[in-house]
Amino acid sequence: MDKKIKFNIIKYTSKLHRKSQMYVNEQVKNLDITGGQVPFIKILCENGEIIQNEFCRFLDMDKSTVAKMMVKLESEGYIIKTNNKTDNRSTYIKPTKKSYEIYPKLKRIEQNWFNEITNDFSDIEKLIFFDLIKKATYNAGYFFDRCDN
Repeated sequence: MDKKIKFNIIKYTSKLHRKSQMYVNEQVKNLDITGGQVPFIKILCENGEIIQNEFCRFLDMDKSTVAKMMVKLESEGYIIKTNNKTDNRSTYIKPTKKSYEIYPKLKRIEQNWFNEITNDFSDIEKLIFFDLIKKATYNAGYFFDRCDN
């Protein structure tokens, strides 16, 4: 494979990530949340009550980052935290009505962004693109899991 193609993957993934963040931040500013809160609220609404540390796995984030976000989401009324009665080291996180009310808007924002970045793709190309992004993300995670062992 051409060295230029290999090198540019970092440039293009970085640009796509940055532009995605810019888009989400712009779209949610009138909703009174930040772009960083979006994946947490989406995960909660799609899964219901979950253990706080599951966010670490879902989003590949460390526990302290997740804990800070939980404090913010709780103070803003998006989540309810309860202690796990069988394991006092873990906490259950449950979405509130406020989260469920905003969820359809977040789904629309996500779908609109996907439509924007794939606007000249055929339906087949959209499916392939999404599948390849998932595979590349999995491979990146697998690489670091392998390196940690």
